[in-house]
Amino acid sequence: MSISHAHPLFLLLLVSIFFLPAVLGGTNFRTCNGSYENYRVNVETVKISPLPITGISNADITITGYTASIPNGAIVELTIAEASAGDPITSSIKTYNLCDIVRCPIRPGRFSFTLSKIFSNKELKGRIYAVTVGIKKEKDTMMCVVFLCWITEGGSAFLNRQPGTIMELA
Repeated sequence: MSISHAHPLFLLLLVSIFFLPAVLGGTNFRTCNGSYENYRVNVETVKISPLPITGISNADITITGYTASIPNGAIVELTIAEASAGDPITSSIKTYNLCDIVRCPIRPGRFSFTLSKIFSNKELKGRIYAVTVGIKKEKDTMMCVVFLCWITEGGSAFLNRQPGTIMELA
């Protein structure tokens, strides 16, 4: 019986996929539709700072990715929803003109943007939130990512758990 050398390499690959975002300081996220194929923007990292989030420090989200094109007039939509046993309950929706956040026109290649102080004082009281960030222009969604954020009553946030499925956000 021979021992396969592929199994240890496969295990190393799996471990790096699950722990690399935490080591690099990124947050685990998923695209809203589970695939990058339908989006113009390919998100590489989502970073939240500072960690832990406290009632007085709030949080900033920095998203880094690359694109072939994003038209002028696109907006960034941030939705924060309380995760619950049923459907998520939207807590807040904020919109930003993309050109107010980054220099336009956005040229093909890498780009990043930061959304500052995303949580309201009420949201910092301690809940589990599904946070969705999208770039849209009219009905064209160019980017959409979602991740979970735990804020404890003491103010700490834990962001390194990735939902197994989008349904787990419900």
